[in-house]
Formats: sequence, structure tokens, C-alpha cells
Amino acid sequence: MTVRSGEGDKSWFRSNRFTHVNDSWFFTTREMTEEGPFHSRQEAESALVLYIRHVNDSFFKNSG
Repeated sequence: MTVRSGEGDKSWFRSNRFTHVNDSWFFTTREMTEEGPFHSRQEAESALVLYIRHVNDSFFKNSG
């Protein structure tokens, strides 16, 4: 990443939203809620996509 003159390099961290506990999968939201359990990581990933879509739809309906 290019930085401006006089600034040092920045480290960007991305935390993993998915956790696997006792054969169940969960995802964590930006609001720090844990959603699940799901039978597989793929199922948790699909649920996260639906969750984000729902949050975005709700936001845009209420902001207009």
C-alpha cells in the first residue's frame, strides 16, 4: 500500500468472522453478536450473506 510522505507503513488486520465449536459453526457480526449454530462453514457463510443483505435493506428503507 502506498503511504503519504512522512507516514509509516500501516498494518491492516482482518479478523475471522467464523468460528467452529463442538461441530457447529458460528459467525460474528459487526455488532458483536454471535449467530448460529450452523452445520457447516458453507451454511454459516450463506447465512452471513443473508444477514448482511437484511441489514443493508433495513438501513436503506429507514434512511430514505
